[in-house]
Amino acid sequence: MKTVRTSVFCRVMPALLLAALMLLSFSACGEKEEKIPENAVYVSIADASGKLVLAAKAVTLSDADGDGALTVSDALAAAHDAAYEGGSAAGYKAETGDYGLSLVRLWGTENGGGFGFYVNDGMAMSLADPLKAGDRVNAFVYTDTVNYSDKYCFFDKASLDIAKNTEFTLVLSAVGFDASFVPVSAPFEGAEITVDGEKTGITTDAEGKAVLKLGKGRHVISAVSADAVLVPPVCTVSVK
Repeated sequence: MKTVRTSVFCRVMPALLLAALMLLSFSACGEKEEKIPENAVYVSIADASGKLVLAAKAVTLSDADGDGALTVSDALAAAHDAAYEGGSAAGYKAETGDYGLSLVRLWGTENGGGFGFYVNDGMAMSLADPLKAGDRVNAFVYTDTVNYSDKYCFFDKASLDIAKNTEFTLVLSAVGFDASFVPVSAPFEGAEITVDGEKTGITTDAEGKAVLKLGKGRHVISAVSADAVLVPPVCTVSVK
Protein backbone atom coordinates (compact mmCIF):
# COMPACT_ATOMS: atom_id res chain seq x y z
CA MET A 1 0.00 0.00 0.00
CA LYS A 2 1.38 3.37 -1.04
CA THR A 3 1.44 6.04 1.62
CA VAL A 4 0.48 9.56 0.51
CA ARG A 5 2.19 12.26 2.54
CA THR A 6 0.60 15.72 2.66
CA SER A 7 3.07 18.46 3.44
CA VAL A 8 2.53 20.81 6.35
CA PHE A 9 2.64 23.68 3.81
CA CYS A 10 -0.36 22.28 1.90
CA ARG A 11 -2.38 21.73 5.05
CA VAL A 12 -1.63 25.10 6.65
CA MET A 13 -1.86 27.44 3.66
CA PRO A 14 -5.65 27.20 3.10
CA ALA A 15 -6.23 28.15 6.73
CA LEU A 16 -3.76 31.04 6.50
CA LEU A 17 -5.36 32.29 3.30
CA LEU A 18 -8.82 32.17 4.87
CA ALA A 19 -7.61 34.07 7.91
CA ALA A 20 -5.95 36.69 5.70
CA LEU A 21 -9.12 37.15 3.64
CA MET A 22 -11.20 37.55 6.80
CA LEU A 23 -8.74 40.14 8.12
CA LEU A 24 -8.91 42.08 4.87
CA SER A 25 -12.71 41.97 4.96
CA PHE A 26 -12.83 43.36 8.49
CA SER A 27 -10.28 46.06 7.58
CA ALA A 28 -12.29 47.13 4.54
CA CYS A 29 -15.47 47.39 6.61
CA GLY A 30 -13.67 49.48 9.22
CA GLU A 31 -12.58 52.04 6.64
CA LYS A 32 -16.21 52.96 6.00
CA GLU A 33 -16.57 54.44 9.47
CA GLU A 34 -15.28 58.00 9.77
CA LYS A 35 -12.71 58.36 12.52
CA ILE A 36 -13.83 61.20 14.76
CA PRO A 37 -10.88 63.31 15.96
CA GLU A 38 -10.48 64.23 19.59
CA ASN A 39 -11.88 67.60 20.65
CA ALA A 40 -14.08 67.52 17.53
CA VAL A 41 -16.83 69.90 16.50
CA TYR A 42 -19.16 69.38 13.55
CA VAL A 43 -19.33 71.95 10.76
CA SER A 44 -21.92 72.30 8.00
CA ILE A 45 -21.58 74.91 5.25
CA ALA A 46 -23.89 76.02 2.43
CA ASP A 47 -22.26 77.95 -0.42
CA ALA A 48 -23.43 80.96 -2.45
CA SER A 49 -25.69 78.77 -4.62
CA GLY A 50 -27.44 77.36 -1.56
CA LYS A 51 -25.74 73.97 -2.00
CA LEU A 52 -24.75 72.01 1.08
CA VAL A 53 -20.98 71.60 0.57
CA LEU A 54 -20.17 70.28 4.05
CA ALA A 55 -22.54 68.20 6.16
CA ALA A 56 -21.58 67.77 9.81
CA LYS A 57 -17.89 67.50 8.99
CA ALA A 58 -15.95 66.49 12.11
CA VAL A 59 -12.91 68.72 12.59
CA THR A 60 -10.40 69.12 15.40
CA LEU A 61 -11.01 72.25 17.42
CA SER A 62 -7.78 74.20 17.96
CA ASP A 63 -6.82 77.84 18.43
CA ALA A 64 -6.17 78.62 14.75
CA ASP A 65 -6.04 82.41 15.16
CA GLY A 66 -4.00 82.38 18.37
CA ASP A 67 -6.46 84.44 20.42
CA GLY A 68 -6.33 82.05 23.35
CA ALA A 69 -9.87 80.73 22.86
CA LEU A 70 -11.62 77.98 20.90
CA THR A 71 -14.22 79.76 18.81
CA VAL A 72 -16.62 79.60 15.86
CA SER A 73 -13.90 81.17 13.71
CA ASP A 74 -11.47 78.40 14.67
CA ALA A 75 -14.01 75.75 13.67
CA LEU A 76 -14.71 77.36 10.29
CA ALA A 77 -11.00 77.74 9.57
CA ALA A 78 -10.43 74.07 10.43
CA ALA A 79 -13.31 73.01 8.17
CA HIS A 80 -11.82 74.92 5.23
CA ASP A 81 -8.38 73.45 5.92
CA ALA A 82 -9.93 69.98 5.85
CA ALA A 83 -12.22 70.29 2.83
CA TYR A 84 -11.69 73.44 0.74
CA GLU A 85 -9.12 73.44 -2.07
CA GLY A 86 -6.31 75.71 -0.90
CA GLY A 87 -7.50 75.48 2.71
CA SER A 88 -8.56 78.37 4.92
CA ALA A 89 -6.00 80.66 3.29
CA ALA A 90 -8.00 80.48 0.06
CA GLY A 91 -11.57 79.92 1.23
CA TYR A 92 -11.99 81.59 4.61
CA LYS A 93 -11.29 85.02 6.05
CA ALA A 94 -12.27 86.86 9.22
CA GLU A 95 -11.33 90.41 10.23
CA THR A 96 -11.67 92.46 13.39
CA GLY A 97 -13.63 95.66 12.84
CA ASP A 98 -15.82 98.10 14.73
CA TYR A 99 -18.22 95.31 15.68
CA GLY A 100 -15.66 92.70 16.62
CA LEU A 101 -14.60 89.70 14.59
CA SER A 102 -16.52 89.60 11.30
CA LEU A 103 -16.81 87.05 8.52
CA VAL A 104 -15.34 88.33 5.24
CA ARG A 105 -15.02 85.19 3.11
CA LEU A 106 -16.83 81.85 3.38
CA TRP A 107 -16.23 78.93 1.03
CA GLY A 108 -14.43 81.26 -1.37
CA THR A 109 -17.22 83.88 -1.48
CA GLU A 110 -16.87 87.53 -0.50
CA ASN A 111 -20.14 89.42 -0.75
CA GLY A 112 -19.88 92.31 1.67
CA GLY A 113 -20.96 90.41 4.76
CA GLY A 114 -23.94 88.37 3.56
CA PHE A 115 -23.28 85.39 5.82
CA GLY A 116 -24.99 83.62 8.68
CA PHE A 117 -23.83 81.14 11.29
CA TYR A 118 -25.54 79.23 14.06
CA VAL A 119 -24.23 77.13 16.95
CA ASN A 120 -26.33 74.12 17.95
CA ASP A 121 -29.16 75.68 15.92
CA GLY A 122 -29.11 78.85 18.00
CA MET A 123 -28.12 82.19 16.46
CA ALA A 124 -24.50 82.95 17.32
CA MET A 125 -23.59 86.45 18.43
CA SER A 126 -20.06 86.52 17.02
CA LEU A 127 -17.34 84.50 15.33
CA ALA A 128 -15.59 84.81 18.68
CA ASP A 129 -18.31 82.81 20.49
CA PRO A 130 -16.64 79.96 22.41
CA LEU A 131 -17.13 76.33 21.43
CA LYS A 132 -16.66 73.01 23.17
CA ALA A 133 -16.20 69.49 21.85
CA GLY A 134 -19.38 68.13 20.30
CA ASP A 135 -20.82 71.52 19.31
CA ARG A 136 -22.33 71.99 15.85
CA VAL A 137 -21.63 75.01 13.66
CA ASN A 138 -23.87 75.68 10.65
CA ALA A 139 -22.63 78.51 8.40
CA PHE A 140 -24.02 79.74 5.10
CA VAL A 141 -23.69 82.33 2.37
CA TYR A 142 -26.93 84.24 1.78
CA THR A 143 -28.24 83.62 -1.73
CA ASP A 144 -30.46 86.69 -1.34
CA THR A 145 -28.13 89.60 -0.52
CA VAL A 146 -30.87 92.21 -1.00
CA ASN A 147 -33.65 91.13 1.36
CA TYR A 148 -31.75 88.37 3.16
CA SER A 149 -34.77 86.13 2.90
CA ASP A 150 -32.88 82.83 3.21
CA LYS A 151 -34.63 80.94 5.99
CA TYR A 152 -32.57 79.03 8.54
CA CYS A 153 -34.06 75.59 9.21
CA PHE A 154 -33.12 72.70 11.46
CA PHE A 155 -34.31 69.22 12.36
CA ASP A 156 -35.18 68.18 15.89
CA LYS A 157 -32.41 65.57 15.65
CA ALA A 158 -28.89 66.32 14.41
CA SER A 159 -27.87 62.68 14.08
CA LEU A 160 -29.31 59.19 14.39
CA ASP A 161 -28.00 55.63 14.63
CA ILE A 162 -30.70 53.17 13.62
CA ALA A 163 -31.21 49.64 12.34
CA LYS A 164 -31.96 48.91 8.69
CA ASN A 165 -35.60 49.39 7.60
CA THR A 166 -36.49 51.25 10.79
CA GLU A 167 -38.99 54.06 10.36
CA PHE A 168 -38.08 57.33 12.04
CA THR A 169 -39.60 60.79 12.27
CA LEU A 170 -37.89 64.14 11.85
CA VAL A 171 -39.44 67.51 12.67
CA LEU A 172 -38.34 70.51 10.62
CA SER A 173 -38.47 74.00 12.13
CA ALA A 174 -37.62 77.39 10.65
CA VAL A 175 -36.25 80.43 12.46
CA GLY A 176 -38.11 83.73 12.21
CA PHE A 177 -38.45 86.89 14.29
CA ASP A 178 -41.24 88.25 16.44
CA ALA A 179 -42.40 91.87 16.63
CA SER A 180 -39.43 92.69 18.87
CA PHE A 181 -36.99 91.04 16.44
CA VAL A 182 -36.35 88.21 18.88
CA PRO A 183 -35.57 84.91 17.07
CA VAL A 184 -38.38 82.36 17.29
CA SER A 185 -38.76 78.98 15.64
CA ALA A 186 -41.87 77.24 14.33
CA PRO A 187 -42.64 74.04 12.40
CA PHE A 188 -42.13 74.38 8.66
CA GLU A 189 -44.78 72.81 6.45
CA GLY A 190 -44.40 71.71 2.84
CA ALA A 191 -40.62 71.25 2.65
CA GLU A 192 -39.48 68.28 0.57
CA ILE A 193 -37.02 65.96 2.27
CA THR A 194 -33.81 65.07 0.44
CA VAL A 195 -31.55 62.10 1.10
CA ASP A 196 -27.93 62.46 -0.01
CA GLY A 197 -28.97 65.37 -2.23
CA GLU A 198 -31.83 63.55 -3.97
CA LYS A 199 -35.48 64.58 -3.57
CA THR A 200 -37.68 61.93 -1.98
CA GLY A 201 -41.21 63.22 -2.64
CA ILE A 202 -41.77 63.19 1.14
CA THR A 203 -42.95 66.55 2.48
CA THR A 204 -43.28 67.89 6.00
CA ASP A 205 -46.80 68.19 7.40
CA ALA A 206 -48.36 71.06 9.34
CA GLU A 207 -46.34 70.05 12.39
CA GLY A 208 -43.10 69.93 10.39
CA LYS A 209 -43.01 66.12 10.60
CA ALA A 210 -41.72 63.70 7.99
CA VAL A 211 -41.46 59.92 8.29
CA LEU A 212 -38.58 58.13 6.55
CA LYS A 213 -37.02 54.69 6.16
CA LEU A 214 -33.47 54.22 4.82
CA GLY A 215 -31.17 51.47 3.62
CA LYS A 216 -27.78 50.61 5.05
CA GLY A 217 -25.03 53.24 5.14
CA ARG A 218 -24.43 56.81 6.25
CA HIS A 219 -26.92 59.31 4.85
CA VAL A 220 -27.33 63.07 4.93
CA ILE A 221 -30.93 64.25 5.33
CA SER A 222 -31.83 67.79 4.28
CA ALA A 223 -34.80 69.68 2.82
CA VAL A 224 -35.80 72.09 0.06
CA SER A 225 -38.86 74.23 -0.57
CA ALA A 226 -40.57 75.56 -3.69
CA ASP A 227 -41.94 78.51 -1.71
CA ALA A 228 -38.87 79.67 0.24
CA VAL A 229 -35.09 79.61 0.09
CA LEU A 230 -34.03 77.29 2.87
CA VAL A 231 -30.61 77.16 4.43
CA PRO A 232 -30.10 73.39 4.14
CA PRO A 233 -30.88 71.66 7.44
CA VAL A 234 -28.68 68.68 8.31
CA CYS A 235 -29.34 65.36 9.98
CA THR A 236 -26.82 62.56 9.53
CA VAL A 237 -28.23 59.05 9.80
CA SER A 238 -26.13 55.92 10.20
CA VAL A 239 -28.04 52.76 9.31
CA LYS A 240 -26.44 49.55 10.59
